[in-house]
Amino acid sequence: MSNLRLIYFVIIFNLLLLNSNILAQSIISGKIEIKESPTSSSNFGINIIIKNPENFSTISYGITDENGKFSIKIQADNDSLVLLFRSLITLEYQMKIGNKSQTLLIELEEAVQEIPEFTLESIKNPVSAKNDTISYSVEGFATPNDRVIADILKRLPGIEVLENGTILYEGRGIQKFYIEGMDLLEGKYNLANKNLPADAVESVQVLENHQPLRVLDSLVFSDRASLNLKLKKKNVWVGTGNMGLGASPLLYDGKFSPMMFRNNLQMINTVQSNNAGKDIASELNVLTLDDLQEKVGSQDNFNPWFGVPKLFAPNIHPERFLFNQSHLVSANVLTRNPDQTDFRTNISYLHDSQRQIGQVQTTFFLPMDTVRIFEANQNRYLTRDLDAELSWIRNVKKSYMKNRLQVNVQNNVEFGLTQLNNQPRNQKANLPLLSLSNNFHSIKPIGRQLLDIKSIISYRRTHQELSVSPGGFENLISDGAVSESLVQGLDYNSLYTNNSIGFTKGLPKRWSYSGTGGLIYQRDGMESTLEAQEGGETIIQEVPFVNDITYQQIRSYLQSKFSLKTDALNLNIDLPVSYLFVDVEDPAFAQRQTLGRVVFEPQLFAKYQLSGKWNTSIRLRRKNEFKGIQDLHYGFVLRNFRVMQQRATSVPEVLNHSLNYALNYRDPINSFFATMNYAYSLLDYNTIMENQVLSSGDVIYRALDMANRGENHAVNLRASKYIPMLFTNITLTGNYQKRSNQQIINERLSDIRFQMLGPGFELSINPKTTVNLSYKANLNLIATQVAERELGSIQQFKQVAELDVFPLQDHLLSVVWEYYDNTLASNREMTHFVDLRYRNRIAKTKWDVILHAQNILNNNNFGTFTADAFMIRQQTFLLRPRQVLVSVNFSF
Repeated sequence: MSNLRLIYFVIIFNLLLLNSNILAQSIISGKIEIKESPTSSSNFGINIIIKNPENFSTISYGITDENGKFSIKIQADNDSLVLLFRSLITLEYQMKIGNKSQTLLIELEEAVQEIPEFTLESIKNPVSAKNDTISYSVEGFATPNDRVIADILKRLPGIEVLENGTILYEGRGIQKFYIEGMDLLEGKYNLANKNLPADAVESVQVLENHQPLRVLDSLVFSDRASLNLKLKKKNVWVGTGNMGLGASPLLYDGKFSPMMFRNNLQMINTVQSNNAGKDIASELNVLTLDDLQEKVGSQDNFNPWFGVPKLFAPNIHPERFLFNQSHLVSANVLTRNPDQTDFRTNISYLHDSQRQIGQVQTTFFLPMDTVRIFEANQNRYLTRDLDAELSWIRNVKKSYMKNRLQVNVQNNVEFGLTQLNNQPRNQKANLPLLSLSNNFHSIKPIGRQLLDIKSIISYRRTHQELSVSPGGFENLISDGAVSESLVQGLDYNSLYTNNSIGFTKGLPKRWSYSGTGGLIYQRDGMESTLEAQEGGETIIQEVPFVNDITYQQIRSYLQSKFSLKTDALNLNIDLPVSYLFVDVEDPAFAQRQTLGRVVFEPQLFAKYQLSGKWNTSIRLRRKNEFKGIQDLHYGFVLRNFRVMQQRATSVPEVLNHSLNYALNYRDPINSFFATMNYAYSLLDYNTIMENQVLSSGDVIYRALDMANRGENHAVNLRASKYIPMLFTNITLTGNYQKRSNQQIINERLSDIRFQMLGPGFELSINPKTTVNLSYKANLNLIATQVAERELGSIQQFKQVAELDVFPLQDHLLSVVWEYYDNTLASNREMTHFVDLRYRNRIAKTKWDVILHAQNILNNNNFGTFTADAFMIRQQTFLLRPRQVLVSVNFSF
């Protein structure tokens, strides 16, 4: 009940905060005519200013259209209002009216107003707004230190860029990323952000409430924002590149990224290679929500069954700890025919070798004991990934069609050498994967309604193998005798198809209806064996260390969606109903189970425009998720060298009731943006994880049939203000998380609670002429509790500052300072970093020479603390040594 009160309090508090705005809203509309010339076009552009009669302060304003008409929304508690009518061709007129919605007919006398001569000196605001589009002038935010557009995006007020490159607006990920209105990269927009020259972009546009399907633009409301880059020139070749060498050890860094942008052709190509710690693999990540959901729908979100466990990446820039040899080739081409049909090809190949070296001390807080283990890890991850996509798209006002064919081939290998409590463990995982998918979507008019057809089909196959030597889990597998090695083999294949047909129809009074009926079929098969090597003899383990499971799911569904779109309110009501049938069989265990269920997953979304600057939204949702074969297997699977897992339960089910509330403020004229997001979810599970931690550090996970509940709260705050006169952007952030769930730890049911509070501050001063300064600080306070036992509080404090000095024209000196303070009880890890960069731009060219000295203080290790469920980790990561790199950069 306390959590429900908290939810009601948050909603009621925000409604009360804005109550006066909501209750006092009125609309003043009308028409202005000019005496002696009632049909003249001179009644266009007349200013209407609404004043408070008590102090004559401005409440609102408007302007007449080409017909002399106007309409102004008012939020004020006054009983009366003063209206001023002004223009350069009429006499000023003033009148007093009551504060209520009304329509006026005004006659003004024609006259010519003389303006005395004056000189206006000001600094142009680089942020502007028109309808649902906010435009950021790149020139207004650019500094001499910027090379690619990603350098600009992170400084724009109202926009947040995460460490992985994801762009957020109003606290939510963007829906689409366009260049001159064309979707070239299908969500992989890091390829553009990290390679497109900053000086080639004129402006960055945020498209609010953007409907990416033009045929649905006036029928189906979208509450998501998209981003569009407008270029300075049309029909242009641009690009970036660099060549660098350094030490120590011998370092290299090279890139060449040519691009072409025309009205009917766009192309971004890149060839990159480095061993200097740059994570070029991140440029291939899909980051936009729609494209990510499309990949999930086609079963592209596959996770390996096992592998060499990675160290938890510290909260520092990857260039400080990433030991790599990376090579990337990517070609992306989009052509547009005269009939507005797009053909798009996206092909990439990644060959990436990464090493991780570090030490981890893990403390398990058990109900009757505390177990500590120590690991020294040397891991290597080799990624070989070929991805090819071919898309045919026609997105016009009258129809929509898209067919996307994707082929993905991976041949990844992982190696690990671990000293577990001074006992060596060697690991190797072979993780090949073949994935094929085709996604078809068509919308076209049939009479007065739109016919919507979708078809997704995907196939995936893999044969994976994990070997560990010496083998562990001797008490579980070999009656106390340690085997020389364990080999976990696994064959997996999956077929998935989702086909539907529906229609969308406009209804009276601004309502619309969308109805869809469809069928999903999924068939997954998994066979696994576990082999133990003892004295040169291979012993194939029997039940329960084998799997021969087949998982089939058939779901027929009917989705109904009602939408209302008015000037101030957008409302979506989703009423999907489906019948689910699941059949699971494993002859190795003589097990078979079936599940038949009618599933109702309603969703309500409402967004209300409180005023021109305020908007609020709420989403209520009920989602019933049934887990697949990775969460349901009767036999054990060796996940890594010290984790064995068995999930012999009923079909795992998660019932999620969620609430999301947002309050947003945007004032582009004054460059002030603020957002508050609150998320709550109540999760009911029918299975629970049992954790058995052995004294050796080996962990056995078993899923059991037992109802349990989890609960999550999250609050995120962000406010940013750009001050043009000072060339300064100030950002305040804050987040709070509270999570609780249940687990069985060594045969005891335990409640696990996690809380985190994280305020933050960002400052960017960029006068561009003498010095630039940026500063960012974040504090995280973390507390974890198992049952009544507190595991200790973790404090993480991070500061990053960068100072750019321009001693001479075309010369730049940058100093970067970073400070990290990680504390757990009496244990404290403090680390400072200093980097130095000197750049000389060759006069009258787009070439420059850079000398970059990194980790000047030569820190060798970085220590941090992390909390997870009933354990705390103290980790030390090996860092790249002091290194110096000389590079030649160019753009064109």
